[in-house]
Amino acid sequence: MTFTKYLENLKVEDGSVAVIWMGQAGFAFKTAKGSLIGIDPFLTDYVEKAIPEEGLAFRRMAPALCAPDEIEFDYLFSSHEHEDHWDLDAVPVFLSCKKTKTYANRDSIDKAAAKGIDVASVKEIKVGDIIQFDEFTLTCTKADHGPLAPNAMGFIFDFGFTKIYYSGDTCYNLEALKVAVEAKPQVALLPINGAFGNLNAADAAKLAKDLHSKVCIPHHFWTFPMHKGEGGDPIDAIRCFPEIAPEVELALMTPGKALICK
Repeated sequence: MTFTKYLENLKVEDGSVAVIWMGQAGFAFKTAKGSLIGIDPFLTDYVEKAIPEEGLAFRRMAPALCAPDEIEFDYLFSSHEHEDHWDLDAVPVFLSCKKTKTYANRDSIDKAAAKGIDVASVKEIKVGDIIQFDEFTLTCTKADHGPLAPNAMGFIFDFGFTKIYYSGDTCYNLEALKVAVEAKPQVALLPINGAFGNLNAADAAKLAKDLHSKVCIPHHFWTFPMHKGEGGDPIDAIRCFPEIAPEVELALMTPGKALICK
C-alpha cells in the first residue's frame, strides 16, 4: 500500500488526531474530519541540490514517502527557511493545489520569491501569532536556532482535547521556549540530531520533562550522512529518556505510520 493510500484509508475518531512522521523533520496530522495538516515536509533531493559543494554529505539516504504531487494538504506550515524544512522543489507543487492554505515566516517567503516562485498565496506568520482555525488553534512560538535562522519558529497545535508541540529546529533554551513550556503540551515533537544548533537526545529528554509532555516523538535524524552531533542518535534517546524523563513515553516512529493522540 502506498503512503498516500494509507493516509486516505486512515480513520480518525472524534477526540483524536493522527500524527504521522514523514521523515527528517516533516509531519502530517490527520483530523477526525479528514483534514490533512503538513509541517515542514521534505519530499525531494533539494538539500543536496542546493548545497552541491558538500558533495555526498547531504545526500538523501532514504527515499521520500511520496512525491510532492501525490499529497494534498489542507494546511501547510513552515517553521523556517532551511532547505530540509522549506523544500523549494516541493513548495511550487504544494502551492499549485488550490485547497492548500500555506503559512510561512517572512524569511521563507522571501527565499521562495528569490527563486521565482509565486508566493502570493502564502500567508506570513511570525512568533507570537495565535490563529484560530476550524479544528485547532495555532500558536507560533519562538525557537532558538541561533544565527542559522534567527526567525525560526515552533508551533503549538491546540485541538481542544490535546496539544501538540512542534519545536522546530532549536537548542535547549528555556527562556526562548517559555511559551511552549507554560503550555504543557501533551505531545512533543523534538529534534534529536544534536548538530547545527539542535537538541540532542539528552536535551530533548530534558525539554520533554520541562514541557510535562506525556509523549515525545523524536525526529531530525538519519536523513543525511552529515547531520549528527554527539548524542544525536535514536539509541541515545532510548538510553537517556528513562533516566532523564521516565514519565515521558518515547515514541520512536516508523516514517509513514500513524500514532493516534487523544
